[in-house]
Amino acid sequence: DVNGTILTKTKLDYESRNNYILNISLSDGNSTDYATMFIRVTDVNDNRPVFGTVSATVTIPENMLVGANITRVSATDVDEGFNGLVVYTLKGGEGKMDINTAGTILLEKELDREKQGFYNLTVIASDQGQPALSAALHLTVIVEDVNDNSPVFSSSRYEVSVSENEELGRALLTVSATDVDAGANALVQYRIVSQQPPTPSPVFLVDSTTGQLSLSQQLDYETITRFEVEVEASDGGQPSLSTETRVVVHVQDVNDNPPEFNQAIYDIFVFENLQMGSPIYTFNVTDKDEVVYKSYPNNLYAEPYYLLQDGTVWVNGSVDRETKDKYELLLVASDNGVPRRQNFTRVSIHVFDVNDNPPQFTKAKYSATVRVATAAEGVSVLSVSATDLDVGSNAVISYSLKNHSDVFRINDSTGEITLSSNLNHITADTVVTLIVTATDHGDPQLTSDVQITVSVDDINDNPPVFPTWIQTKLSAPENAAGLDLGVFSATDLDAGVNALISYSLQDDFAGIFHINSSTGKLMTTKSLDREMMDSYELKIIATDSGKPSLSASLVLSITVEDANDNPPVFPQQSYSVIVKENEPPHVILSAAATDKDIGYNAIIHYTITGDNSSFHVGEISGNITTLQPLDYESQSQYTFILKAFNPGEPRLEDTANITGETHVYTQTWTFFFLVTVEDVNEEAPIFDKPSY
Repeated sequence: DVNGTILTKTKLDYESRNNYILNISLSDGNSTDYATMFIRVTDVNDNRPVFGTVSATVTIPENMLVGANITRVSATDVDEGFNGLVVYTLKGGEGKMDINTAGTILLEKELDREKQGFYNLTVIASDQGQPALSAALHLTVIVEDVNDNSPVFSSSRYEVSVSENEELGRALLTVSATDVDAGANALVQYRIVSQQPPTPSPVFLVDSTTGQLSLSQQLDYETITRFEVEVEASDGGQPSLSTETRVVVHVQDVNDNPPEFNQAIYDIFVFENLQMGSPIYTFNVTDKDEVVYKSYPNNLYAEPYYLLQDGTVWVNGSVDRETKDKYELLLVASDNGVPRRQNFTRVSIHVFDVNDNPPQFTKAKYSATVRVATAAEGVSVLSVSATDLDVGSNAVISYSLKNHSDVFRINDSTGEITLSSNLNHITADTVVTLIVTATDHGDPQLTSDVQITVSVDDINDNPPVFPTWIQTKLSAPENAAGLDLGVFSATDLDAGVNALISYSLQDDFAGIFHINSSTGKLMTTKSLDREMMDSYELKIIATDSGKPSLSASLVLSITVEDANDNPPVFPQQSYSVIVKENEPPHVILSAAATDKDIGYNAIIHYTITGDNSSFHVGEISGNITTLQPLDYESQSQYTFILKAFNPGEPRLEDTANITGETHVYTQTWTFFFLVTVEDVNEEAPIFDKPSY
């Protein structure tokens, strides 16, 4: 302008033109001067880096080596210096890819298309200006499959059972393999590699596409019963990968012959009590195929027999003829063909008896009663009977008396017991015990015994008798209830009810004594009191139950032992004595107490309680004496308590009031004693003052 200031007319752009040359002239109107100006434009970070494209796709093989270049990207920035310096960073790739400063993307870790087939990457190009500007490129990396996985069968071993008459070409089974690769690398084809045992021409065919196994030749069970075929599965990769599996083919027999028994009916005879596991018979059956035996019924827990697969019948339980003597079985022999063929026969097992059961009496014990008055030789007493579960001679029974008897005999066939003589020699009730033995006729012979009780009834001619050793003189303490005085029992030589004894008392003294009517046990029901009655005479009567009854008696003398249960008692509750003063010491009263007890319990002692300095009492005599002359002027009256007690156990002592009441537990008799001193005129009158 006119002031010489240079101004820009438009916005400068470094990237379009970075310098200018200006020619300037200066004139004052008269003269002119010229100058040249050089102007340099300074760069500003106003341009972002630019990629050639915003997205791209790259394909790489999955077996690319770690460190190899995947691709190279490039971005430009038209700015200058740091504003135009481009730095690359990579996002995505899960750590398997990275980018260097030159924009080359490198493989950092191995790829596996079967786990991930493509990666989405973002390449960011940033300049170094302030602030920095950046651009992004989206790159998809596709992992191309490589044939690195062999086909895998669904099973490492297949098994199939095929009938020997199976049709040719019919599918037996289908083997299946899969390949985790893609495209031609995953296309699986099948072929048979080997066959064991080998044959002149292959027996089996496999469809190369489906894996279906079929027959190309007819099978023959009688020639070969089992085949093992190796089948290969290969993929379409280059080079091709393959794996093998084994197919086991079991050839099944076709059944056309039923089993044949060598008899139509079988009768088998066995003895009972065979040991478990003993064989009793083996059946013979012919068949080209394998034979399986079965019996009907064949309950192993209900029947005592068990049929093995080889046709042998074994004892499986207890064979007891007494439980079952014949078994009917339907025996079936079956082969293992398809369809299964079978044949049957009927079997009868007859069980022979063994003498394994002793005779058993119909009763556990027998009893009978014989009266002496009607007894005579040949009179029947009773009959015993026994049975035997065996048969034949094993069940024939004979009877006998185990111990010899002069009075009884038994019929060995019928078991009837009769008298061999009269019973006049028996004079008392008697119980006779016989043992009868029942014996069978088996080998060895088996026996059993039973007890026979015969009661011989006599008349009631024996009274009860008390033993002579019974102590009849007894003593019992007083004041004790429920005393056991002993058992006083008698015996009776009779039997039965004639010997049944009951006991009673002729006089129980108003219920003080009681005797058990069955046992003869004698007891007191109340406390005895010697002071009321010091002795008793009891008569015990023992009576049997005969008709008429007989009895005996026993007299007991019972002395009641004294107990110290009574206190001393004075004849009166209080005494009053008048004593003249100045008299010398002398007896002023004899106080005598009494005690209802006896012996040591009746000994009485005396003592004075209270002020006793002027008096003394004799401990045994009870005499009260003065200890010194009394002085009326000093004390005109004395009162003290006289106590009487005995030294027995327990010591009976208590303090009673003036009425003489006695305490229940410790009993002492106490009374009040009043002594009045009579005045004697021994003192002259005395004035209160010596002068007035």
